[in-house]
Amino acid sequence: QACALKLAKLVTMRVRHLQSHLQEQQLIHRGNLESLRSHRIGIDAVYWLRSIQALKDPFADALGGIPPGIFGFVDKELKAFKRCNITPVFVFQGMVPGPQHFMFVSRMDQQMELAWSHLARGQRTEAQKCFAVSTSRINSDFVYFIFHHLRQKGCEVLQA
Repeated sequence: QACALKLAKLVTMRVRHLQSHLQEQQLIHRGNLESLRSHRIGIDAVYWLRSIQALKDPFADALGGIPPGIFGFVDKELKAFKRCNITPVFVFQGMVPGPQHFMFVSRMDQQMELAWSHLARGQRTEAQKCFAVSTSRINSDFVYFIFHHLRQKGCEVLQA
């Protein structure tokens, strides 16, 4: 029973504010992809996906779909790594704890409802903003598809 309790604690552990910590310690550097030539690099897959501006489509998220062109974009990124002889290791998060607080879930639901109301009234811009807020978390099905797409392409993928 003690083992199960320790496992339960491990499942819900995560690194909070890692990005902020890394920036404060000046461990984040921006540069040319060429500077990583012939290296093997670890990539936080969800962070990487969130950073891709071309994939931000709140309407696709709201409908539970995948942003159009995702696989083409990922393949383009893989070609850039290959051109520089970079071996990417994509690290995907393990089990994600659900929202811990009822107010957070309630706010997401309210934003989604408001978004659909705006869309029904033809207020596309307002709807898009609300959809973006309510779907700010990456869809787990989307992550699953990318995980398997990368694996099928021969990439090294790990799940924490």
